[in-house]
Amino acid sequence: YKANDEEAFHLYEAGLDGSGLRKITEGPDDDLDPIYLPDGGFAFVTTRGKTYVRCMPYTRSNVLARCDADGSHIRFISVNSEPDWHPALLPDGRILFSRWEYQDKALWRIMSLWTVRPDGTQMEVFWGNQSVWPDHPTEARPIPGTAKVIFTGTAHHDYFAGSIGVIDQRLGLNYPHGLTRITWDVDWPECGKGPAETLHDASYHASGRLTAYKSPFPLSEEDFLVSAKAGSGPWKIYLMDTSGNRELIYEGAFNCWYPIPVRSVVRPPALPGRSTWPRETGADDARVDAARAPGFFFSSDVLEGLEGVPRERVKRLRIIRSDYKTYTSWARDYRFEGPAVSIVQAESVKQILGTVPVEKDGSVYFQAPSGVPLHFQLLDEGYRALHTMRSFTGVMPGETRGCVGCHEGQQRTPSTSGALAASRPPSLITPPSWGNATIGYERLVQPVLDRHCGKCHQGQGAGRKALDLTLREGEGLFKEPYVTLIRSGIAGVIQVEGYDQRAPAAYATYPPLKSLSATSKLIEYASSGRHFEVRVPDGELQQLIGWVDAMGPYRGLEEIRSMDDPRCAKAPVVARP
Repeated sequence: YKANDEEAFHLYEAGLDGSGLRKITEGPDDDLDPIYLPDGGFAFVTTRGKTYVRCMPYTRSNVLARCDADGSHIRFISVNSEPDWHPALLPDGRILFSRWEYQDKALWRIMSLWTVRPDGTQMEVFWGNQSVWPDHPTEARPIPGTAKVIFTGTAHHDYFAGSIGVIDQRLGLNYPHGLTRITWDVDWPECGKGPAETLHDASYHASGRLTAYKSPFPLSEEDFLVSAKAGSGPWKIYLMDTSGNRELIYEGAFNCWYPIPVRSVVRPPALPGRSTWPRETGADDARVDAARAPGFFFSSDVLEGLEGVPRERVKRLRIIRSDYKTYTSWARDYRFEGPAVSIVQAESVKQILGTVPVEKDGSVYFQAPSGVPLHFQLLDEGYRALHTMRSFTGVMPGETRGCVGCHEGQQRTPSTSGALAASRPPSLITPPSWGNATIGYERLVQPVLDRHCGKCHQGQGAGRKALDLTLREGEGLFKEPYVTLIRSGIAGVIQVEGYDQRAPAAYATYPPLKSLSATSKLIEYASSGRHFEVRVPDGELQQLIGWVDAMGPYRGLEEIRSMDDPRCAKAPVVARP
C-alpha cells in the first residue's frame, strides 16, 4: 500500500475485516507482493537494491528479498540485477518466483520460473530458462495435490496479462516439455502459439470471447479462479476448468484482480537456514555489507552432460561477475541503455574475478564472493573459453553450493565421493593479470592493439586499408575499431541480437568450441605467429582473451564512474565499493 502522502509502497498487514492494521516496512523504496513465510517472516520484491533495468535506464528493478515478522533484518535472497516478480510458496517450503535475465542472451524474452529457499540459498531454475514460449511465465502457484504449477503466460513488454498455462517440471525444464496451455482461446501474447503446441483436450470449448487472462488461483487439478476480460471491458472474476467451462463469479464497477479463496491451509515446513547473514541493527542493505562471509561452489565433474569438449583440454574455470546496474543517465545514450556498456546488447559491467583449477576428473571446489551474480567458463591451458554459461548464479554468505555438470537436473545431488577437489581445501580465485579492474575496451584492448598491431594497421601501415585499428570516431559513443571488431565477427563474440526473436537458438545453451576466444580470429592473429609472426605476450594476450570472452564490453565501471552525473536529481550515480 502507498499512502498519498508517502513516496513509496510499503508492506502492511490487516485482518480480513480490516482490523489490526499495521505497517511493516518503511523507507523511500518500494516493497511489493508480500507472502507469508513458514518461519513467520515475509518474502517480497523491493527496489531497495537501487538497481536499474539495463534496457530501461529510468526503471528500478524489483528484486526478491525477505524480512522478519516486524519488518527488520531485510535481506536480498536473489542476486538478480534485473526484476524479480510474484513470489509464491511451494508445499516444500521453497519460494517460487519469476526472474528476468539477459546474461549473454538477447534481451527479448528470458523471463523464467525459479525457486529459492527463504534464506536465499539453493537458487535453482524451475522451468523455461531456454524457452521462447511463453515470453514470461509469472504469477505461478502450486496446484494442490500435484507437482504442477499454474501460471500466467505474459509478454516481454505487456507483462500484465496473457494466457493461462500449467507446468509439470517432471516432464522437462524447457519448452515444449512439461508445458500445457489451458486457455486455448488466447495465444501466448507477443510470441504467439508455439510450433510444438497441440490442443491437450479435444473437448475444450470457450463460451463467449475473452481476450486476456491473469492471476490464476488453483482449486484443484482441473478447477481454478482467474481474472479475465473481453476487449477493453473491465476485469472480472471467473471460476474456470481446464476444458474451458467458466462461470462469472463477481464483477464490479472497476477491475477485479487476484482472486484468493479465504480458507485454512497447511503450513509448509520452515526450512533451516544455510546462510550466515550478519544481523547487526540497521544493516539492511546486504549487497554492500563488507562483513558478509564468502560462499563455496563444488562440482564433482564440470563436464558432466557436456558433449564436444575433450576432457584433457579443460584446465581452469573462469569466474565472471556481472555487476548490478546501480547507475543511470536517466536517458538512453544508445538504443535502449543509458549509460550503454556494449554495442552487442543491453549489457552489465563485467569483472573477471579470476580462475580456479579444474582437477583431472573434472571436479572443482572454490571460494567465491557472496551476494553477487556470477557466471562461469571452462578454459584451456591458454585461458581461452571452451564453453560458457549463459545464465547467472550466486551463493549466500556461508553457503556451499553443489552443481552437477553443465546441464543440472534438480532431482540429482552432486556427490563428493572420490572427487579430487573434495580432498583438499577450497581454491581461492586467482585474479587475472590486470588485477581487479572491470573490462573496458579503451583501457584493456586498444593499448595492446596499438603496441602489437599498430605498425601495420595504423598510420602508414600496409594493413590499414584492410583493417584500420586506429582509435577514432565510430558509431555514437562507440569508437572505431571497436565497432568493426564486434560487427565484422573478427572478435568472435556471440551475436545475441542476430537471431529471430522467436528462434529457440537465441536462448539455448550455445555449443562449445563454436564462439568467443576458442574461434576468435582476433585471438588467432594475436597468438599463433601465423599472422606476420605476431605473438602478443601472455599477459596482454589474456587481456584480449578476457575481453572477447566477456562478450566485448566497451565501458567498465571505471568509465561509468568518470562520467558526469546526470542532471535529473532522481537518477543518482551510485559507485559501489
